[in-house]
Amino acid sequence: MAEPAAVSAIAEAVAAAPLVSFDLEFLAQDRLVPALCLVQVAWLPAHQRLDVPAAAIVATPPEVALIDALAVDVAPLVAALAAHGCVVAHAARQDLALLFHRFGAVLGGLVDTQVMAAFAGMGDQVGLAALANELLGLALTKDQQWTDWAKRPLSDAQLAYADADVRHLPAVYAKLAARLGERIAWVRAESGVVAAEAVAAAQITPETAWRQLGGLRGLDANALAVVIELAAWRQRVASELDRPLGHVLPEKALIDIARQRPATTEGLRGIKGISPIARQRVDAVLAAVAAARPDAVGAREPARAPSARAQRWTEVLLSIVHVVADGAGIAPRLLATRADAEEFARTVDENGLDAAQVLPALATWRRDVIGQAWAGWLSGTLALVGDPAAATGLALLPR
Repeated sequence: MAEPAAVSAIAEAVAAAPLVSFDLEFLAQDRLVPALCLVQVAWLPAHQRLDVPAAAIVATPPEVALIDALAVDVAPLVAALAAHGCVVAHAARQDLALLFHRFGAVLGGLVDTQVMAAFAGMGDQVGLAALANELLGLALTKDQQWTDWAKRPLSDAQLAYADADVRHLPAVYAKLAARLGERIAWVRAESGVVAAEAVAAAQITPETAWRQLGGLRGLDANALAVVIELAAWRQRVASELDRPLGHVLPEKALIDIARQRPATTEGLRGIKGISPIARQRVDAVLAAVAAARPDAVGAREPARAPSARAQRWTEVLLSIVHVVADGAGIAPRLLATRADAEEFARTVDENGLDAAQVLPALATWRRDVIGQAWAGWLSGTLALVGDPAAATGLALLPR
């Protein structure tokens, strides 16, 4: 593993490389923010061009470095990654959130090979070992995935595993990029979404913590006000103790407290699922309940169900997603989710097709792939028909 004096040199080499891959090993158990233990990077030589046949990149051995983040300051290397235009990683969401937590780093040049694989029709959320084995004929395993990365010294098996997690990423990238062609622009856009979501998850504050909770539909202003106070209290305590949010107060217990709004210790302790940490801080929990301000929440409009026709449209739009995804050879989730289809159907139902122009299906790269198909069906220029010869059993045809 790299010594402190070598980190700056590695950062300089990474900055000059046309492509760099990275991975992190960390200890997340019983922590709110994982402890960063190891940073792995692999980079192509500065003279290597990316606009060459994939075989040329596959045949070029990258430089690899493993840096002990418990022993040295890796900030210069993280800065080099943040400034780079082509940073390859696999399923990078957790890693990106940790880099933002620790260093405030945002990796704008991210290319996620899991996203690439989904666009190449190789499966949704495929693992790196399976992907590298299929593309490169390797026999990687995940036998060290749950190992203790904080122990020192690391074993030879741990080091070999950490090395493999980045060594093969440039070749995987090259193989997938050759398959994707112009779709690499779609990958870049979706990798940017992954990075933005990771940063957003790392930026949760006590004031915004309640927005991450589910199960709030149907709560009145009184209960929602308590949710806001309790979520803020939970976030502050979790940060203070560096413990997972659920260890401080499970989400279900939090919402149950908000519904019942106990005013006494006995009432609070009678709610199921209260954690030991919350039981030790009963007074603080009760103070949060008492501090709730329903007047600050404001009146909430009751949730309205979509119309019957919007619900029927949603099911057809989802069928179109599968038809288009099958034809394009990509994972359906990348085109649209059920929530996307519901929003599109409801928007058109209530405000017309022009109002849908700002939705993701018509405002991003998806416009030419799924957006126009949805708009065509809703406007009557395309028909969805049965087709026994198609994998989905359906076909989209002009009318």
